[in-house]
Amino acid sequence: MAFVKFEEVSLAYEEGGALAIKDISLSVQQNEFIAVVGPSGCGKSTLMKLVSGLSEPTSGYVYIDGRQIGGPQKCIGMAFQASNLLPWRTTLENVMLPLEIVQPYRSQLRRKRKEFEAMAMELIERVGLKGWEHKYPWELSGGMQQRASICRALIHKPQLLMLDEPLVLWMRLRVKSCGACCKTFGRSSPLPLFW
Repeated sequence: MAFVKFEEVSLAYEEGGALAIKDISLSVQQNEFIAVVGPSGCGKSTLMKLVSGLSEPTSGYVYIDGRQIGGPQKCIGMAFQASNLLPWRTTLENVMLPLEIVQPYRSQLRRKRKEFEAMAMELIERVGLKGWEHKYPWELSGGMQQRASICRALIHKPQLLMLDEPLVLWMRLRVKSCGACCKTFGRSSPLPLFW
């Protein structure tokens, strides 16, 4: 069974408006790496919004792990072209943000805070940000902010990782940092990567 499945999906952002995507059918298996490539405005980000449940199709169906999507999906990690770090939170606090939102972590946060901080620190160290965990976004370079954003996308152990404009993300990372991110992505559990 496909992990992600689109069945004849179309989406218009305004009723009666032009279609952002039309009649898309595709399947993504566990452990499969997918790249969606095309010019600006062709619907790449729209596909991500549909998979994540941030947008609903005008017609057709989107499934994750055999279940039709009916709202935001907690099993997905997303990193965007802009890091979108919250300026009033430190690197560590930004990385831990999904644990405050996504179950079962949210209900366990008070009891397991030290354990969750250790998980966050392991990711932070893997991408070369050790020593920067108590700094705010404006104190980090653009590449450092991107690495923190990727850690935030991975902290809740998503079943699917989606990167918006990944070439922009990767070009901002130094070779050493890129290698650390690849080690993080190459963990033992299956993780489809959707670009």
